[in-house]
Amino acid sequence: MKRVAVLCAVAAAWSASALDLAVRGRAPEYAIVRAADASPSVKYAAEELRDFTERLTGVRLPIVEVTDAARAALPPKAVFLNMSRLSSQVSRPLNLGDDDFSLKVVEGDLLVTGGNRGVLYGVYELLERYGGCRWYASWHTVVPARDAFSVPDDLNDVQKPAFLCRDVHWWDYFKGDFAARNRVNGGSNRQQARHGGNTWRFGGGLGNCHTFERLLPPEKYFDAHPEYYSMVKGVRLKERTQLCLTNPDVLRLVTSNVLARIRKDPGAKFYGVSQNDWHNYCECPACKTVDDEEGSHAGTVVRFVNAIAEAVEKEFPDKIIETLAYQYTRHAPKKTKLRHNVIPCLCSIECDFSRPLATSPHPQNVSFIKDVEDWNRQTDCLYVWDYVTDFRCYPHPFPNVYVLQENVKFFRDHGVKMLFEQGACQGRHAGFAELKGWLLAKWMWNPDLPAEPLIADFFNGYYGKAAPIVRAVFDEAHRREAAYAAADPSHTLKIYEDVASASCRDVLDDAFVAWTQAQMKKAEEAVAGEPPVYSYNVRMTAFSFDYIRLERLRRGTVLDFTNRPTTAGGSQLAATEEEMRSLAQSLLARMDEAKDIRLSSGNVKDRHAATVRAWKAVAASCNPPGALDSVAASCDPPAVVGLFVKSSTVPRRRRSRRI
Repeated sequence: MKRVAVLCAVAAAWSASALDLAVRGRAPEYAIVRAADASPSVKYAAEELRDFTERLTGVRLPIVEVTDAARAALPPKAVFLNMSRLSSQVSRPLNLGDDDFSLKVVEGDLLVTGGNRGVLYGVYELLERYGGCRWYASWHTVVPARDAFSVPDDLNDVQKPAFLCRDVHWWDYFKGDFAARNRVNGGSNRQQARHGGNTWRFGGGLGNCHTFERLLPPEKYFDAHPEYYSMVKGVRLKERTQLCLTNPDVLRLVTSNVLARIRKDPGAKFYGVSQNDWHNYCECPACKTVDDEEGSHAGTVVRFVNAIAEAVEKEFPDKIIETLAYQYTRHAPKKTKLRHNVIPCLCSIECDFSRPLATSPHPQNVSFIKDVEDWNRQTDCLYVWDYVTDFRCYPHPFPNVYVLQENVKFFRDHGVKMLFEQGACQGRHAGFAELKGWLLAKWMWNPDLPAEPLIADFFNGYYGKAAPIVRAVFDEAHRREAAYAAADPSHTLKIYEDVASASCRDVLDDAFVAWTQAQMKKAEEAVAGEPPVYSYNVRMTAFSFDYIRLERLRRGTVLDFTNRPTTAGGSQLAATEEEMRSLAQSLLARMDEAKDIRLSSGNVKDRHAATVRAWKAVAASCNPPGALDSVAASCDPPAVVGLFVKSSTVPRRRRSRRI
């Protein structure tokens, strides 16, 4: 069975003359050499190289620690990590940054040199490119059996990532070891000392978004000082409010609170000062005057954040204040420029994702492209928050894979240094989640890697013998989305799609869903008798299509099982009831098995809970005679009411809240 894809062929494509680091059945000739005072990440890199080499070949390479005072102990053949035969304090060649690395063969030795995380990433490059190792998911690692683990004897490779910060914000990438193996280093990726540390952590308990309410809580200040908060239509708001950013007392208090938080948590570099996750910006005369002058509501925000950053710099000159360019603050101000210790986080939440950001005719995309260019002129460290899944219906296949690479390239080419790609971050097995996270990790390192070898690599390695069948389903979903977008410029793919909506039915119609269900059954049969991980991966991918079918049945018809006629229509209704029951039971069983499946994002968590309750009612076949409120009363209470609705009442959601 072919379990690694096209890229694995590279492992055999070296020159005829190769450096054999380990040969099965032969005593180890090479040792892994590191300095005795090496950093935690270099020590971990040595252990990872030793352990995976043993899994590849059965040969366990020794790890040797040396100092300049004990150089006679150097082995005759070595893989040197951040050192060489000449020195245990190798300086970084070619100005290598924290994540950069160099792989070079010198007189029979292999030198892996790099920055804080670079040596570790260099080791993973060796294992992946020449060993065929793959880390597709935290539960699915591929380590093929090799007769030898070898590298070209003329190897000389230097790599630098396209983005300094690469935050793959998917559930699986919150596991530090897995994230590091795929060279992901964002603040949410839980990088510990052995991974090179969490360089991109946001400190002070603030995170990277929506901090106004924490910095000046209205429950503490509003009653005595309503003037601290936003005026909307002449009224100061306590609920769902923003700050009055031209009020000098607000600036004084927030500055004091930011400084206090930095003092309590001085180990981070970044601290967020940004608007709450709703509109209601201040319309008082002073704020309106500034925003009108700047041509954007970002005017008051940038002036406010600049003033805080100026005060922070006096005490903490190395700290960075981050703010949002989001929704009503997305457009850059015309006059005021960002201070050098302020970075903007530009968010693409309103955009169309059926086509690349730069080529979609959707007005929000056109506007967003201009915003990228305008903010890029203001900073040399532009931060982008991009969205890559359906937050209303996580299991939706959301066919956007062929858009991802073009968007990442666009960000690279337009000066973005920090990239945050938000997917389904509350649970695993969203629509093709594992594929999307893996591809994003690859492209955030190098956006120019060709798509097809990578996609084929993943399908073959993740699904085994079922790969061709699942790939056909994937391809058809993306073909349909592309055709839908090409048919009409107004056709879009937004991040709050509903699988029962008319627009989603236009793309992934009921006939397609039925076909995919049949195909996924064939896929599961194809991996029968194979290692259980392949069956698991197939069944969890099939969850998406079974979910769509059940939700459309459940919400597409008002079911009445009390007066079944004896006609053919009656038997059809009974069949629908049985299908719903079977689907609900199967989906709930898979949720119990996986433990961490979420149906929607945190902002619509009531939808997740209500849907699960409704599925349990259907699975238990406890629909009694009478009205739907009886279903709620006797099955599993209140949230079931109203969930069985006609499809015409399910709108295509156009939400604009931040995830």
